[in-house]
Amino acid sequence: MKKILLLFIATVSVITANAQAAKVVSAWKYLKDYNDSQDADYIAKAKEAIDLAAENPDTKDQAKTQVYRGQIYLAIFQKNLRTETEKSKDPDPKKKEAAGFQTVSAAEAVTAYDAFAKAKTLDAKGNYTSDITNGIATITVYISNKAVYDYNAKNYASALSSFEKAYEITGSKDTTTLYNCAVTAERAGNFDKAKVYYQKMADAKVGRGNTYVQLMNIYMEIKDTTGAMDVMKKGRAAFPNDINLLLNETDFYIKSNKSEEALANLNQAILAKPNDHVLYFARGNMYDNLSNPKDAKGKEMDKPKDAEEKMKLAEADYKKALEIKPDYFDALYNLGALYFNNGVNLGNKANTITDQKKYDVEIAKANEEFNKAVPILEKALVVNEKDKATMSALKSIYYRLQMKEKGDAMKSMLSANGNSKGIKLGMTKNDVVKLLKEPKNTTSITDASGLTEVLIYDNLTIYITQGVVTSYIETK
Repeated sequence: MKKILLLFIATVSVITANAQAAKVVSAWKYLKDYNDSQDADYIAKAKEAIDLAAENPDTKDQAKTQVYRGQIYLAIFQKNLRTETEKSKDPDPKKKEAAGFQTVSAAEAVTAYDAFAKAKTLDAKGNYTSDITNGIATITVYISNKAVYDYNAKNYASALSSFEKAYEITGSKDTTTLYNCAVTAERAGNFDKAKVYYQKMADAKVGRGNTYVQLMNIYMEIKDTTGAMDVMKKGRAAFPNDINLLLNETDFYIKSNKSEEALANLNQAILAKPNDHVLYFARGNMYDNLSNPKDAKGKEMDKPKDAEEKMKLAEADYKKALEIKPDYFDALYNLGALYFNNGVNLGNKANTITDQKKYDVEIAKANEEFNKAVPILEKALVVNEKDKATMSALKSIYYRLQMKEKGDAMKSMLSANGNSKGIKLGMTKNDVVKLLKEPKNTTSITDASGLTEVLIYDNLTIYITQGVVTSYIETK
């Protein structure tokens, strides 16, 4: 009886093993039928059969099982992608493709890759090398495309998942995908992963100094200034001549109120890039702020003893920036504002003086600063004709200097939504005449800007200084 029982158990085991082997064969046949007919029922049956075989101890560790599973799940992903692509009504094929990738799930592609990867470890004799290699190559393209299309659609969390899978597939030497993982993690707000990927880039010397800048920015984003400074020091040690690192370290010093360190870096940067107008502006702005310190709430603090010296250094740097780039708005505005603020401070000082002669001397000094500010701010407004701060400063100066016509014009420009007749600051007289024809009348005035020609039209008066329109006023 015992022998009969053992024989029965052995027979059942053989039958079970054969049944599971049959599942593998059935899965392959269903896949073949699906490829021939594109009938969805066949791929559903193929999935059902291969899933059973992949879970059974007798067949799950066979290379053939995993290869078929990879092929079946890849076919399912391709079918799903076609379905999602066809849902789009966009006539543009590229946009249809994008819509398909953005809505399809990558789950089946990931499962397919995992199956092929497992098959690779099981295929000791290399019987399925071609199938495995081709399958993984195809999946890599699909997953990478999915990542890119999701990224372009700003679906960063999904894009990150796909980029990470692509990086797992392609390996550590794929620095492009590594970079994509880092940037996408940052865009997704996943700063922990962003730190990991940027650090991998830094360790592999990918991106050189810029990688350290991006890693530092991640630490700053999570308010870890200590970590940010540590990254910056390592970056500066690794790439001491990298100007971008130097400038970002300078910016860090500025934000941390470490003025001396920032100035030292700016001096070094200017030696390396003597024709960079932005560097001169940055140093000028630093001197400007040091001469007019403010607390954390923006309240003015006592001026340092060398405030006047720092102000002169700021003026010199702003002028140097403009020598290199004459239409640099930031330097124009800051230089004009420097003169304007000097004028205001001198005027306030004059108002405390009771002696008329001494008062007149101080007011004259204030007006001299205002007069220096006028042409600079007028040029700034030509460069950026919609800047309200420049208009406001000019309006104030014009009225202080008894330049009522120009003050009224600037007041009008501040309140107007735009000139319906098409006049723009910076136009030449020829441009104006070409647009509006000859004026009804002309006159001129002499002020801090020099000689200003006034063109008078019906409902519009235009002021031209140094050959270009600097202001205008619309009248009813």
